[in-house]
Amino acid sequence: MKTAFITGAAQGIGLAIARRFAREGYQVGLFDINATRCQALLSEPDFQNAIAGYCDVKDSASIEEAIAMFSQATSGRLDVLVNNAGVLTGGELMTQSESQIRAMVDVNVTGLTLVSYAAHPFLKATEGSMVINLCSASSIHGIPLLAVYSATKFYVDGFTQALNIEWENDDIYVTCIKPPVIDTEMGRSLDPRHIENMTWEMKPDDVASAVYGLTQRRELHHVLGSSTRRWHRLSRLFGMGVSRWLTRRLVG
Repeated sequence: MKTAFITGAAQGIGLAIARRFAREGYQVGLFDINATRCQALLSEPDFQNAIAGYCDVKDSASIEEAIAMFSQATSGRLDVLVNNAGVLTGGELMTQSESQIRAMVDVNVTGLTLVSYAAHPFLKATEGSMVINLCSASSIHGIPLLAVYSATKFYVDGFTQALNIEWENDDIYVTCIKPPVIDTEMGRSLDPRHIENMTWEMKPDDVASAVYGLTQRRELHHVLGSSTRRWHRLSRLFGMGVSRWLTRRLVG
């Protein structure tokens, strides 16, 4: 049985991804700081073969314990690592607290890196394994009122590109997915000025389907949403000036 380890799996996009992989016959690992919620999910029919536990991606010891728990249940097999855990604070930079800024960097940057690091031996030991990083449309151009969050997703994009090459000889394919704003609790926490100028094109299940789809093909990054793909294409075609103009429209 193939296996998938998913961070931030208690709710939202992470839960949708876990559910999709479970329905496709994977033994999934549901890991989150909300371990109680993950444990409760084991009573659902979709997760009868799942493993659930605590994982704080800001803490390397917690990550190692979670990976060890998962690998013990799967005899060391890890086919797909989904780095989904993430946090977001919207609004102008100068209205954000130091703790909010640090949380975005600690979870979205350091956490994703440490999880990948800890998982590498198990990925390397599993033929044809993959890492799928949850990036964001905000990595296309820095988004005002999302400056720190957007910057962390630029990191995810660069990290993905680098490891796609670095881990190639280990038979680990590293990729990322770039969704637009999704109708989740996190998406609804955006600054109202963003919400006024954005449309909710996608649901968590749409992202989950796209993430699973990446296991069926090799694609370095996948941009989701029709408007996001147009923005991406125009930015690449016409350069920074057009990209800035398009991005400026997001805040009116």
